[in-house]
Amino acid sequence: MCEIRGLLSHRRYAAGENVFREGDTCKQLMVFRSVQLKLTTMSLGGREQILGLLVAGQLVGFETSDAVYPYTATALTPVEVCCITHNEMQRVLEENPSVALNIIRRFCDELIRARIMIRNLGIKPAHARVASLILSLVPIGADYNDPFPLVFSRLEVAELLGLSEETVSRIFAEFRRNGLIDAHRGEVLLLDVGTVRKIAGVGAGPKSNSEGVKAATACMMG
Repeated sequence: MCEIRGLLSHRRYAAGENVFREGDTCKQLMVFRSVQLKLTTMSLGGREQILGLLVAGQLVGFETSDAVYPYTATALTPVEVCCITHNEMQRVLEENPSVALNIIRRFCDELIRARIMIRNLGIKPAHARVASLILSLVPIGADYNDPFPLVFSRLEVAELLGLSEETVSRIFAEFRRNGLIDAHRGEVLLLDVGTVRKIAGVGAGPKSNSEGVKAATACMMG
């Protein structure tokens, strides 16, 4: 399965650089390492609209196979990307059913993430939306006790969650005051994971964000 390693190319992007733009042809599968990216599109009025975010360990590329990207991905932190072309990955999947199953599981995870975001915007109260966002920023495979970057501005968080900037700032301050998180210098540390998960409406949960980290992705990320 780890023959994938020999087919990979590696690229680096600086913070603020576009990894790809809306309308670019999608020809490869990408796995991001130690990164946060924002996904954006342009509104009819010419205003940038944030659609979501990507964290380390997530896959991009198969959902737009042989098509174009429906959004722009911009690095918020320095990015290292592992890439493999669709044709090469298709051959690997045909020859290795176990890899194909792992990829399917990963995209099921991505579908769940998308549905959770839709639910958050539709029915969750403000505190639950912010708590859910904080949990979603933990890199895949990371321990919840490790600090992780938060490079979104309060305004960007507000736009992503459908809240006002004042509400987002107030909730972050409340979480810090109540000892749930520590946030400074662009990093967040979860101090009370259980309570944050309870506020987010996802239960007590595990001690790490390792669900869905499969052998295929581990192999690709080296």
